[in-house]
Amino acid sequence: MPPVCLGQQRDHRAAFAERAGVQHHGGGLPFHRGIIWEAVRFRTPCALHCGNGREQPGAGPHCSIIRESGGPSTMAETEELARLRPLPFRFAGLAGGFWSGPTRWQAVALTAILFSLTAAEIALSVRFNTWLGELFDVLDRRAATELPAQCAVLAALVLGFGLQSGLHLTCRRALQLRWRRWLTDRLAGAWLHRAAPAETDPGAANIDGRIAEDIRIATEEAVELCGSLWQATLLLVVFGGLLWELSGSPTFHLFGRDVTISGYLVWLALLYALVSGVAAFALGRPLVPATDRRQAAEAEFRVALVHLRDSPSAARRGGMDRLRPLFAMVGRTWDGQTRSMARLAGYNAGHGRVTTTFPILAGLPGYFQGVMTLGGLMQGAQAFQQLAAALTWPVTSMERIATWGASAERVLALEAALAEQEARLPAAALPVPAE
Repeated sequence: MPPVCLGQQRDHRAAFAERAGVQHHGGGLPFHRGIIWEAVRFRTPCALHCGNGREQPGAGPHCSIIRESGGPSTMAETEELARLRPLPFRFAGLAGGFWSGPTRWQAVALTAILFSLTAAEIALSVRFNTWLGELFDVLDRRAATELPAQCAVLAALVLGFGLQSGLHLTCRRALQLRWRRWLTDRLAGAWLHRAAPAETDPGAANIDGRIAEDIRIATEEAVELCGSLWQATLLLVVFGGLLWELSGSPTFHLFGRDVTISGYLVWLALLYALVSGVAAFALGRPLVPATDRRQAAEAEFRVALVHLRDSPSAARRGGMDRLRPLFAMVGRTWDGQTRSMARLAGYNAGHGRVTTTFPILAGLPGYFQGVMTLGGLMQGAQAFQQLAAALTWPVTSMERIATWGASAERVLALEAALAEQEARLPAAALPVPAE
């Protein structure tokens, strides 16, 4: 039972929304979910009722939330309050039911398998890092007789990486498809069977594109981002500890004094990731709104084509006058996104070259002082790259985050439009399922 005070005259929507399972699977969108969130969040005593809690002559079945201040809170105000939460939390509130409803077992199983396969990839990466150090130590000793054994180890690692990659891709795509199907069933079902938002509602524009394309992008990119974040976390923990051991404790002559720094390559990796991350964030930040504008323009152009397709032949003759300005907007947003992407791509190209050489140069002090062998130097350089990649995950994933964010916002806007339209409908117009 939600923690709100219901009036004496509850309408059918409130009674339906309180039933078990409504929050978890498709079909209905509980219209007062955002209102309940507002009541819980601000701990304000409220009454969800029709009018003043008593049946009034001629009063409609429209409910409102009354705070202690006495002012009614509209659905628009509730949506604005909901927007104060970060986007990932708002999207999880809509799409996270895939992991808690009837589909929870397959969702949890696929997620657990994905996490395990990622951990297997990290284990293989650690073994490859060790093999790389052993190989260069063999070359440093000129021990040609040990090369066949090293080649056998490499073959086994290549086979392991191949199997892991194929299984990971299969499992990841299975999770993406099932999550997309669940969210499509929920929103498409609400659109087709319960509420038809007004076309003037911004969240109701291009419903077909939001369901077909934005849900696809939002779910697919969310899985990709969560998987890569989990991978970056494991890389940070595992290769951070490995690089600390490989760094040793070389001595540096700084400001006229000899200073011994333990794990100095780890500190250099942190500094390197911080500087490169700040620079890339500054260059890539405009990409988020640029991507949103382009997707919106593409959707408007696509909807215009659909309307012209369904129009009589006579009405289509002047269709180019409508399509040209829409495609011009597509071109402008495309150019804006291109400029943002070009700045970020140029930086990433130079950053990638520096990342392959800087770790070797950074490890030379330890190598010259005999703290690490040649194999240790190459092993440390590879571990440095892995650690730097984990630390710069927010930057390297910025383009993907921008794409996901734009689509997720459009999906949430559609859900808000469906929920608001459902709240406007008379109670009698909404079917109440049997107990």
